Amino acid sequence: MSKISHGWAMANLEGRITAHVHAWEKAKERGQPLAPETYPFITISREFGCEGGALAIRLQEILNERCRPFFTWVAYDQEVLDEVAKQLHVARGVVETIDGRRRSEMSELFDAILNTRVDEALVFRKMAEVVRSLAIHGHTVLVGRGSYLITQDLKTGMHVRLEAPREWRVHRIATDREISMKEAEKAVEQGARERDHYIKTFFTQDPSHRFHHDLVIDNSRFNLAQIAEIVFTALSARFGETLIGA
Repeated sequence: MSKISHGWAMANLEGRITAHVHAWEKAKERGQPLAPETYPFITISREFGCEGGALAIRLQEILNERCRPFFTWVAYDQEVLDEVAKQLHVARGVVETIDGRRRSEMSELFDAILNTRVDEALVFRKMAEVVRSLAIHGHTVLVGRGSYLITQDLKTGMHVRLEAPREWRVHRIATDREISMKEAEKAVEQGARERDHYIKTFFTQDPSHRFHHDLVIDNSRFNLAQIAEIVFTALSARFGETLIGA
C-alpha cells in the first residue's frame, strides 16, 4: 500500500520526470562517469499492507542525505509509474535516453516475459520501458508493478521484498485507514488477490520459477527506520564507492 501523504506529488509529474532526465544530461555535459548500468537502483515489492511506499521515500531521503550524489535518487510508486505510461511524450523522453543496444535487449526480454494478449498490454509495455530505463540510469527506487521482473537481469539492482503475518497487515490497514478489523480483513484479501492477478495477467513467466530477492524482510519485526538502515547497509556493502558523490 502506498500513501500520497508521504510526498508522492502527482500534480507536477512531467516536471519531476523532466528534472530527472535533465540531471542525467547535465552529468554527461560535466564529464561525470554516467555510463548506463553504472549506478544502483532499488526495487521494492511487498505483500499488501506492508510499508513499501513509505520505505521508498525514506530510502530516497537517506541516500540523498548521506551520499550527496551528483544526480539525486528519486522514488516512484505504482501510481506515478502508471501515470507516466499514460503520458506518452513523457514516457518517450525517458526511454530515448538509453542507447539502441539496450533498447534492443529490453525488447527481447519483454517479448519473452510480457503477455501481449491482454487488454492494456501496450500501455503496460510503455510503463515497463520507463521502469527499465529509469533502472538503467540508476539512483531510482521503484515500488511495485513487477519492477523486479522488468529489471531482473540488470546487475546494478537491489531487489527488496517486504512480508508480514496477515494479522499484522490487517491491523496496520485498520489503523492506517481508520476502519474496523473486519473491513481491514476484506481489504487485505482483496489487495492480495488484485496483486496476484496483476502479475499473472501481464507476465508470462512460469509461476513455478521463483524470483530470489536480495533481501526479504519481515515488516512486523522491524520498524520503517530499521528496515531503511538494513537496505542502506546492504546497498553500501554491494555497491560501495558508486554510492558516494556520484
